[in-house]
Amino acid sequence: MRGLRIFAATALAGLVAFSAGAEAKDTLRLMTVFDAPTVKLWEPVLAAYNAANPDIEVKMETVAGSGAAVYPDVLRTSMASGDPPDVFFMWGGEIAGPFIKAGQVEPLDAYYEKYGWDKVVAPWTIDRITRDGHKYGVPFHARGMGLWYRVDLFEKYGLSEPKTYADLANICATFKKDGIYCASFGGKFGWQTMRLLDYFTETTCGPEEHDKLNTLQSSWNQPCVVAAYDRMAQWVKDGWLVPDFLNVAPNDARMAVYSGDAAMVFEGGWFEGVLKSDEQPMENFKFFLPPTDHTPVRYSAFPEQWMIPTSSKHKDQAAAFINWMTIPDTQKQYPEAFTASATIGVESDCTVAPRDCEWKKLLTSDSATYPPTDQAFTKELIDGFFEVQDGVVAGKIAPADAAAQMQAKAEAWKAKQKS
Repeated sequence: MRGLRIFAATALAGLVAFSAGAEAKDTLRLMTVFDAPTVKLWEPVLAAYNAANPDIEVKMETVAGSGAAVYPDVLRTSMASGDPPDVFFMWGGEIAGPFIKAGQVEPLDAYYEKYGWDKVVAPWTIDRITRDGHKYGVPFHARGMGLWYRVDLFEKYGLSEPKTYADLANICATFKKDGIYCASFGGKFGWQTMRLLDYFTETTCGPEEHDKLNTLQSSWNQPCVVAAYDRMAQWVKDGWLVPDFLNVAPNDARMAVYSGDAAMVFEGGWFEGVLKSDEQPMENFKFFLPPTDHTPVRYSAFPEQWMIPTSSKHKDQAAAFINWMTIPDTQKQYPEAFTASATIGVESDCTVAPRDCEWKKLLTSDSATYPPTDQAFTKELIDGFFEVQDGVVAGKIAPADAAAQMQAKAEAWKAKQKS
């Protein structure tokens, strides 16, 4: 009996020790906007990190499908509840701004010094995520956007990539004559329509004035803005865009292109992965940067980043995990998970991802870019921007009235900041 008691005590002690060891394992929560195919690509990445770090388990949570329309609100709720993720995905500019202003995001300057991230990722992406002299995130993606088109449709009608806005307008008119929409857009959430309006503003106002509009240093109630809204209204009126698209989700907009009912869609470098996932023939899709008739020709581009909440209980572990995700040695092992990387020296296999190779060359060159408006404006202001642009698309707001209304919203927002 005495022997049994000793055995039982020893077994119990072992069980307690095992339990304590299990409890000592830290869980790092990673929140992203990854869709299902991307999550699949990331499974071996996280498995490798977990295997190499047995005291840590990284678990991914994702909010897919709506882009910046829903995800920040989900993140904001988790912050307010006191239970945020330890690492989270975020865009740059004013989408990240509210979290920084609220003191909810950890400044990473000390970690930059420790890990040397400023020498690892493309400098322009760091510039875009720096705020008030501090770095609050680590660039993950360098994203550019352009018009993706059906190669077979362009060849059928003897069309080539446009060099001027007039060339692009001629392409749209040519397709319209034969019952094909020039482009397909998903107006739900506002940001895909925004890409087209941003492009029009770049063409009608020019780079310098466009930048001033984004920073509210110039009035939106001016002729070049009216001209941008007028181009949007005219594209709708002329039937160049798939009709009634304001309630169409961006992910559904591509279907008209797949079916051949539309020739183009305004997407970023990630669209190559979408095409593969949707089993579309890659050789039948190329992209071009929409011509602006200005020098230099700028295109819409932005970084995406990893951030750490100030309330995370595992900041050092989170920073170490970000570093592991950022270094070239890791990314080169999982090229499909790290397409469009902001990390210097990480190149895609051009035989596997030819379009990503093209984007990489552009995004690491000295080509000029402009930010999408939803990264230039706060949520309150971008909601007003979406309201006005949608009114123009729906034919409820005339272009001149749209410019005046947008300026009124800008003035109201600035007055609120002063109060």
